[in-house]
Amino acid sequence: MADEKTLNKIMAEYERLREKAAVERKNRIALVYSKLPRVKEIDAEITRHGGENVKNIFEHPEKKDEFNADFKSNLNRLTDEKNKMLLENGIDVDFDKYKYECEICGDTGYDEDGNKCVCFKQKLINEAYAVSNMDKMVAEQNFDTFDIGYYSEAEKNGISPRENILKILSGCKRYCENFDGEDKSLLFYGGVGLGKTFMSCAVAKDVMDKGKTVLYIRAARLFTMYDDYRYGRNTDRDFLDNVYGCDLLIIDDLGTEMNGANNASALFNIVNERASRGKKMIINTNLGLGELEKEYTPRFTSRLYENFYIYKFVGEDIRLQKLKKR
Repeated sequence: MADEKTLNKIMAEYERLREKAAVERKNRIALVYSKLPRVKEIDAEITRHGGENVKNIFEHPEKKDEFNADFKSNLNRLTDEKNKMLLENGIDVDFDKYKYECEICGDTGYDEDGNKCVCFKQKLINEAYAVSNMDKMVAEQNFDTFDIGYYSEAEKNGISPRENILKILSGCKRYCENFDGEDKSLLFYGGVGLGKTFMSCAVAKDVMDKGKTVLYIRAARLFTMYDDYRYGRNTDRDFLDNVYGCDLLIIDDLGTEMNGANNASALFNIVNERASRGKKMIINTNLGLGELEKEYTPRFTSRLYENFYIYKFVGEDIRLQKLKKR
C-alpha cells in the first residue's frame, strides 16, 4: 500500500489540477462574454427560466409536466441561438465546461463508481518506482516526434535501416491500435542508440492515452527490487502487484544489469505470470537472440518466440549522429 505521504501528495496534485481547470474555465467565460455580450445575456435568461420553473412547480405541482415542457422549449430556443453565435465566431460550444486532464474522473482520482481511476493508479506506479519523469519521456519521445531521418536508406543484407524502421514503426502503431485485442508482447533488440527506448516510449504514450497503466523500469532495478522482495528486504506487496498487474510493463536495458543468480528465474517468472494474465510487455535489449538464450536460458527464449513480436533495430547510433551534428 502507498504511504500516507504519497497519497497526500497525489491528492494535493489533483486539487491543483481542479483549481487550474476552474481558473481556466472562468477566464474562457470572461473572454467570450466580453467578445459576445449576447451570450452572457442568454446564459442569464436560461438561469432565470430555470429558477422560475422550479418556483412554479413548487407552487403548482399538478402542472409539473406543463412547466417542464415550457422550460425545455425556452432552453432549446436559447441554446440554439447561443450555439449558432458561438460557431459563427469560431468558438467551441463547450467553452464553459471544465477541461480536466482526466475526463474519466474529473481530476478527483476516483471514477463514478468510487474506484481508483486509471490515472490514480498510474500516479501510484510513478511514485512507487520514482519514474515521475515518465510524463516528460513520453512527451518528448512519441510517434509524432519519431525521426526516420536518422536511419540510412543504404541497403545492407537486402534491406535498409530506413525500410526496417518503417516496418517496425508500422507494426508498433498497429499494435497500439489493437492493444486490447493483442495476445503478444514486444521485444526490441539491436545495437546501442538505435531507438529502442524511444519506440517503447512512443507505444507507452499511445496506450496511456487510451487509459492504460504503464510501468517503465530498467532491468537492473527490476532485478534488485525483485530480490529485495524475495529475501524480505522489502515486504511491500505493491511491488509484485504492479509488475504483474499493470497493463504494459516496459523492461529497458535487459542485459546491462550485473550478473545475478536469480535474474534468469525472475525474468522467466515475470514473463510467464504476465502472459498467463494476458498482460503485455516490452523488453528492450542490446543482446542478440543467441546471447539472450545463453544469458537467460533456452526456456526464456522459447517464451519469447511464443509470446512476443520480435523486432531487430539496425543502423548507426543516433546519439553519435547527434553529437556529430553538434
